[in-house]
Amino acid sequence: MNNIKKHLMTGVSYMIPIVVAGGILLSLGVIIGEETAIGEQLVNYGVWTLGLMVPMIAGYISYSIADRPGIAVGLASGVFASELGTGYIGGILVGFFAGWITNQLKRIPMHHHIAMIKPIMVIPLLGIGASALFMYILSIPLTPAMEGLEKWLVSLEGSNLLFLGFVIAAMMAFDMGGPVNKIALAFAYATLTEGIYAPMAACWIGIMAAPLGLGLATVIFPKKFSKSEKGNSVPAIIMGSLGITEGAIPYAVATPLKVIPVITIASGIGGGIALVLGAKAPIPAAIGIWGLPFVQKPIMLLIGLIIAISIIALLVGLIRKESDVNEEEAGQVLFE
Repeated sequence: MNNIKKHLMTGVSYMIPIVVAGGILLSLGVIIGEETAIGEQLVNYGVWTLGLMVPMIAGYISYSIADRPGIAVGLASGVFASELGTGYIGGILVGFFAGWITNQLKRIPMHHHIAMIKPIMVIPLLGIGASALFMYILSIPLTPAMEGLEKWLVSLEGSNLLFLGFVIAAMMAFDMGGPVNKIALAFAYATLTEGIYAPMAACWIGIMAAPLGLGLATVIFPKKFSKSEKGNSVPAIIMGSLGITEGAIPYAVATPLKVIPVITIASGIGGGIALVLGAKAPIPAAIGIWGLPFVQKPIMLLIGLIIAISIIALLVGLIRKESDVNEEEAGQVLFE
C-alpha cells in the first residue's frame, strides 16, 4: 500500500506544474476575454497544456515503478487513456500497468546483440503494445462511466451543486491530507481533464478553511487553547493560505471530537455555497489563496471560504473549554 501511494504521489508531483501552468493560462485567457485574439490563444494554450495531465501522471507513475524505461511506455499509455476517454482515472490505472509490464520486460533474458537495442526498441514496442491492449479493454467499461459522470456534473445546478460542493469540501477537510482527502482530490483532478472546474473550487475550501479557521480561533479565544496551540496559530494560517491543510492537525489531535466534526461540516457548507454561487477553479487547490485571481468568480469562492472559516473559528472556540487546555498541558508535562 505504501508503494502504491509513493508511485501515485510521484505521478501527481510531476503533473501539478502542468496543471498550474495550464490553469493559469486558461484563466488569463478568460480574464482578458475569449473574444480577443490574445485571450483566445491563451485559452487554447491552457487547454492544450492541461491536455498533458493524463500522459504526465501515467508516465511518471510508470517511471516511479520502472525507472527511466517506464517513461516512454507510461507517456504513450497516458495518451491512449486520454484519447479513449478514460481521463485521469484511466491514466492512473494504465500508469501502474505500464510500470509493471516494463519491469517484466526488463527481466526477460536476451542475446547480448538484442540486449543492446532492448531499452530503445524492445521494451518501448512491447510495453506500449501491451499497454494499448490493456487500455482498450479497460476503456470498454470506463469510458461510458466517465462520460456519464461528465454529463451528470454538467447537469448539476441548485441543490445538487450544493450537495456536490458539500461532499467534496467535507471529504477534503475530514482527515486533513489523509486517504479520504486524496479520494476527493482525485475526483476533482478527474473532472479537470473533462473541462469541469467546479469540483476543484470545493477542494479549495476543504483544504484552506480548517487551518485558517483554527488559527483564527486561537486569536479570538486564547484561553481555550494551550500555549503550543497558540504558537501554532501563525504557522497554521500560513499553511492554510498556501493550500496545506495539514496545519490543522495539531488542533485535531488535541481534541478530535470537538474539532474534526466542526471542520468537516463547516468546510462542506462553505464548499457548497461557493459552488452554488458559481465559483470554478481550473487550477489545483495546492497553490493556495495566492491563486485566487485565476479562479473563475473568485469573490464567490472567497465568500464560501470566509463562511467556512468563520463557522470553524466560532464553533471550535465555543465548544472547547478551558479544562481541555489544562488537560492537554498536564499531558505535555507528563510526557516531558
